[in-house]
Amino acid sequence: MRVVGLVSGGKDSCYNLLQCVAAGHKVVALANLAPSHVDELDSYMYQSVGHMGVAVYAEAVGVPLYRRIIQGSSLNTATITYKPTEGDEVEDLFFLLKEVKEKCCVDAVSVGAVLSDYQRVRVENVCSRLGLVCLAFMWRRDQSELLREMVECGLDAIIIKVAAIGLEPRKHLGKSISQMISYLEKMKEKYRLNVCGEGGEYESFTLDCPIFRKRIVVHETEIVETAGGVGYLNLKSLELVDKEIPDDMSQLELVKAAGIRDPEEFLSDLNLAEEEQQAEDQAKESHIEDNDASITRYEPFQHDHITLPEVTDDLHCGVVRTSTGFTFAGSFSGNTADEVITRLKECLLGEEMELHDLVCVKMYVQDIDDYSLLNAQYIKHFSVNPPVRVCVEVPLPSDIRIQLDVSSWKRSHVTTDEENDQLHPTSRTTMHVQGISHWAPANIGPYSQAVKVGSVVVVAGMIGLVPSTLQVVSGGVEVEARLALRHVSRVVAAVASTKDIRAVVQGVCFVTRLSDIGVARRMMARLSESQISTYVVVNALPRAALVEWQTWACVENDKFEYEEKGYTRGNVSVRLRRRWYHDNSVCAINTTASCISPKDLNCEMLQEVIQYTVTKADTTMPFGITIYYCNGVLSQTLLKQAIAQSVPQALATVSLVPVLAVEENHTLLAVTATRY
Repeated sequence: MRVVGLVSGGKDSCYNLLQCVAAGHKVVALANLAPSHVDELDSYMYQSVGHMGVAVYAEAVGVPLYRRIIQGSSLNTATITYKPTEGDEVEDLFFLLKEVKEKCCVDAVSVGAVLSDYQRVRVENVCSRLGLVCLAFMWRRDQSELLREMVECGLDAIIIKVAAIGLEPRKHLGKSISQMISYLEKMKEKYRLNVCGEGGEYESFTLDCPIFRKRIVVHETEIVETAGGVGYLNLKSLELVDKEIPDDMSQLELVKAAGIRDPEEFLSDLNLAEEEQQAEDQAKESHIEDNDASITRYEPFQHDHITLPEVTDDLHCGVVRTSTGFTFAGSFSGNTADEVITRLKECLLGEEMELHDLVCVKMYVQDIDDYSLLNAQYIKHFSVNPPVRVCVEVPLPSDIRIQLDVSSWKRSHVTTDEENDQLHPTSRTTMHVQGISHWAPANIGPYSQAVKVGSVVVVAGMIGLVPSTLQVVSGGVEVEARLALRHVSRVVAAVASTKDIRAVVQGVCFVTRLSDIGVARRMMARLSESQISTYVVVNALPRAALVEWQTWACVENDKFEYEEKGYTRGNVSVRLRRRWYHDNSVCAINTTASCISPKDLNCEMLQEVIQYTVTKADTTMPFGITIYYCNGVLSQTLLKQAIAQSVPQALATVSLVPVLAVEENHTLLAVTATRY
């Protein structure tokens, strides 16, 4: 893509340009916002100190520089959202990039954001309005590692502002980051300083980097000290000096010569150690490679001789709401997303809720090829901070193209003393990162990476997308599984900094081949042994992926209990796994039923399995149930009848999801119950 680099003069904006080039993009222009008639502007968004030196960047890089005077101020200061606001300084960025797009035909914007959600949200908002891609390859990188990379690749930057304990104007201004790196690490240990200056501890000015064709030499500076130990440098006299670079040497060649990591190198942690790989190879050999052959083909279940009362769709389509505001709803299905969402809106309205209150949407489609059309309808209903989403193709009935299963949250009308406890919901926050990075896949569409309510973090469906390209990683199901789980872990850690994938309580793993379940299970077991996941085989996944995980975590999971139970009734084996918070306010259950012949799972036995799950879920508190069943083997009508006899409608909703296979060869049913 053709990229315009947002540059402030600092090291971060310059280093991200190198990352863009290493990822195969071309920097064709630079853009800068500067204050008028002052050395530095008090801005929430932009580094303005050292702005007088940015003018030489055009010649240093060899591309045009577009500049605009900052006319607005920080008016809309909401942290995780931004709406266009007249007079806000963000609108200056909009008009600047609009001009660049018109004159240089750019496709993307390079931004040096590392940790600031405030800055990221605003740049993404502007990019979205202009139809530009946001490239933020340093997003959530380890700052110590990042700073070392900058120094090692030859990026030469000096400190031009200090504003933190441990940094002194007369002592540290003008020093290079290579001189300061060890000292900054010490200050990190002593005062928790952000070594890249992400907390505003210091600002820098880049004198040279691999794509500069001329380096900048500073001849004269002026130290300005203000209150509180803050000080900055005015750059009074600068000179450009030629570097010995052939004129025909491309940006990519310059970056490669400097040893900048390419996108593939950011996947190196997916490689197993040699002894682990040997064990994995042995495990693989013990499984049937031909997944189609491994699925037992049953005759369609015959139940014509059974007299069943009429069962309507209302049986599993409704809403139950907890005292803390979580709402579970059953399935909403139809031929178009518009039709289904209209029904969903009406249902939520009865609980004085809106689509904005949704936490998670599970989107089941009859044909994954319909995804683009259905998504275009879906996106019209969601804008800022949308719910998380998972999308899979399952064998829905022929008259249904799409089914949505949802959960939502809104502060309860009823307040109790318990709501003061940190586990109970107090707010709904989202992580909706739309910039391309090396961190995790950007969610450019109408869904977030995660939604957090209280201590519950619900994570979107994750497939093995390479974050920097948004293409499925090569290497097969093992690599896809490891990468998808890395995404889950990083998203949880981004929402709750002290947690990772080990905080996951419950999940559903969708695969397209039965033989891949063992691989997926082992990959999860390597990272988290305490979670309880259900594994199902579906027709297809987005981007032709082989595996997708949808999980939820509890960031107070140090007080969780675990039990595993089961029994055999005739030819049917039932296994139940349960995790629950010590006060039973959060609970997760996965139950499976296996048998040699589907005839053994008659209505009475199905009712018993579901009732077993319901009893363990505690029927005094609302919860949601999803039943994954082997399509064409178990009868949906029979399942509905069993549900009607075993699930209290006032306290639970039930979603029925047909799949190709469940867990293993002779498992025909999986029941998952969830209560947040």
